[in-house]
Amino acid sequence: MATYDLRQKTNASTGQRIVPSPQELRVQNLENKVASQSDKLDHIVKLLNELSEKKSTSWDNSRIQIW
Repeated sequence: MATYDLRQKTNASTGQRIVPSPQELRVQNLENKVASQSDKLDHIVKLLNELSEKKSTSWDNSRIQIW
């Protein structure tokens, strides 16, 4: 006769599923939207910084040519 250690975790399924509550889903959706907006804003800031550097460089060059 075999003996089993019932304290060890097995891979057997009990059929239970963990389902998040509607509030948890809402919070998760909001967090996803905030993360998405943050990524978009970071991209916009990067583009603006690049544009600013280009304008600054061209402005410096134009000042040199005028003098």
